[in-house]
Amino acid sequence: MNRILQTLGILMILISCKSTKIGSESEFKMTNDSVNLYAFIGEKLSVIEFDPNENNERIEIDSITGDTLIFKNWVMDNGFKCKYKVLRNVYNKLETDTVEFEAYDHYGRPAFENYENAILYLSYSEEDKKYYHQKYIFDPIKKDKNGKWKGLKGESVEKLFTEQKNGYLTARGVFENE
Repeated sequence: MNRILQTLGILMILISCKSTKIGSESEFKMTNDSVNLYAFIGEKLSVIEFDPNENNERIEIDSITGDTLIFKNWVMDNGFKCKYKVLRNVYNKLETDTVEFEAYDHYGRPAFENYENAILYLSYSEEDKKYYHQKYIFDPIKKDKNGKWKGLKGESVEKLFTEQKNGYLTARGVFENE
């Protein structure tokens, strides 16, 4: 009888220690308003293709000759209008529960569309007044058995973000070399 009580006591201590660790584990989040980047955990609502070359003409009159000049910009990527539910901000804060942004992909449809949830990386254009996806950068993500967001190989949100920050995002000039 004593052994059973001892075993139960040890099990209760172990269980309470594990639950304390789970409850105290914080969710990674950073803010730096001087960096034009918004990383968030998103849930896919829609990804709709559009023609990025539609309405791409600009007409001007030559001031010297009076000739009509037609300027055309050609985008060599496929364009997508995306709508995602913001489940949790990771870097800087999107002040909305859903976000719409444009994504461009030279190889077809964006790979992040294949996942229900992902960490997405956006930048905001003051000129266009809209968000753009940081081309090809995303991290598929899912909840583990304890309800924590993890990468597909069990990586933490902090690790995934830090790898993107120190890799592609620094190479693109979003972050400075530290």
